Amino acid sequence: MKNELKQLVELQTIDSEVQEFEEALARIPGQIDSARSDMEEKEKLWKEAKARLQSLRDDRKQLELDTQAENDHVAKVKTKLPSVKTNKEYTAILTEVEAAKVKVAQFEDKELEIMETLEEKEKEFPVFAQAYKEEEEKFNEYRAKKEAEAARVTQELESVKARRETIKASLEPRWVKNYEKIANFRDGQAVVRLKENICQGCHQHILPQMVIDIKVGEEVLQCQHCSRFLYWVEEAEETAMPK
Repeated sequence: MKNELKQLVELQTIDSEVQEFEEALARIPGQIDSARSDMEEKEKLWKEAKARLQSLRDDRKQLELDTQAENDHVAKVKTKLPSVKTNKEYTAILTEVEAAKVKVAQFEDKELEIMETLEEKEKEFPVFAQAYKEEEEKFNEYRAKKEAEAARVTQELESVKARRETIKASLEPRWVKNYEKIANFRDGQAVVRLKENICQGCHQHILPQMVIDIKVGEEVLQCQHCSRFLYWVEEAEETAMPK
């Protein structure tokens, strides 16, 4: 195979590696965000459960204050009884006391209801807390893994790009220019194999004489259909060459 074609094949191999590395890097932020969304969902449930508990505790506290206020009111009203002089005043005080007692009973019933709900929610809360904790630990571990992967891929990408520059420097500018022009128009694929007389880029048949010339390998030839550079290798060498 002509030396220029070997270098073009190597350049194509390197560019395929660059594309793979760049695609891998581009996927990592989305993968981390996806994992974060799972954690945030568990965090949301945990915070909602926590807020519900606090709301029930606040309601219970308020009922305790309201009950105490009504009991104080009853005690204060009762202090007026010794000074009552008429039945009407006496009846009015008793009515006020009874009304306050009704309120106290209502407050106590509501408080009992809240206490039962609170007890139930307090039993459930550790489940939400544990689920969030586990998801957070899982996410932090996954994020660290992905950040390490990104660092590794970035390092490998820089190494591959350095190799690319070395190959480019060894080629005549006209070959590099032609290669990059074709790559831009052909989804990054400027050099492809000839297999069974078919271009593996556009999958069109190649003229018989060109097939012979490509196999001889003394010229750098391009597909008459898609303009990609073509190369040929023995089947035994196939696993060692880019497809």
